[in-house]
Amino acid sequence: MKYKMIEGIDKPLSTLVYGAPYPAVVGNKEEAFKIYDMAWEAGFRTFDTAHSYGNCEAVLGEWLQSRNLREEAVILDKGCNPGQKGGSEPGETIDAKTIRTQLEMSLERLRTDHVELYVLHRDDPDVPVDETVEVLNELKTEGKLLKFGGSNWTFQRVLEFQAYADKHGLEGFSAVSPAFSMARYIKDPWGGSVALSGDAQADYRAWLTANQLPVFSYSSLARGYLSGRFQPDGDLPIEKCLYPAPIIEYDSPDNRARLRRAKALGEELGVTIPQIALAWLVHQPVNVFPLVTPSTLPHMLDNARALEIQLTPAQCWWLETGED
Repeated sequence: MKYKMIEGIDKPLSTLVYGAPYPAVVGNKEEAFKIYDMAWEAGFRTFDTAHSYGNCEAVLGEWLQSRNLREEAVILDKGCNPGQKGGSEPGETIDAKTIRTQLEMSLERLRTDHVELYVLHRDDPDVPVDETVEVLNELKTEGKLLKFGGSNWTFQRVLEFQAYADKHGLEGFSAVSPAFSMARYIKDPWGGSVALSGDAQADYRAWLTANQLPVFSYSSLARGYLSGRFQPDGDLPIEKCLYPAPIIEYDSPDNRARLRRAKALGEELGVTIPQIALAWLVHQPVNVFPLVTPSTLPHMLDNARALEIQLTPAQCWWLETGED
């Protein structure tokens, strides 16, 4: 595993962030503890969770406490999730009361007095950023979070947030967390999702590169599309290999071609498709921290070894475009 620092957080973050495992979400504490133990053994020190992830916060908090690891671990927690189908509370919106209430509930579940990173899960573009900037700065002053950011926030809204903060002498976003992978995001079945891939996001990527704002990329393996379970030229149809969500979000002729190229380069280098996909991601010029959720120690170690793979700019370009 490799580690990086973020200004304002006094401990190293693992470059790969461990996402919310299903046993933790559904409250299977025993199984979740085993998975978190393996993640720690594999070198993960940054853990992603959210107010809307079922029991995940409570299970993660109890695990960290039971293993006496809170001082070494970095928590990336998310709250305020308006508009996601099946993932938001009725009537939920972006306002100071919701943000404060959800963070305080999350801290209680996590058994801690603060989180290192607090990220707004989704946005409501009809709500002015003013109140949001103010309350996040208040919560930082109170010591309940160290840094904050936005997950599914468009580039325009991020710029609005930063502009208000700058104008009023306040702190702006220190991180973003969009979907980002070697596969292009083609359809949003959830509502309000933001992806960093594709030509339409070129200006966003350029701004993130210029500012080196940390990017905590979710769906780093395209929700399993780049896991290697599906082979475009294999015998099994995609429906036998993947759940419906990644098929809706990522399956296209272009992404199948990318998958074929990842397989070919992986065979040339003696590594796997997901290792190539993660290597491509960390070779991007943005300051990326990929989120992954492998459930076995071998897969966790394989993911971590992807950070050691050296890809040339020409190889990265070929994986993305097929052009030499």
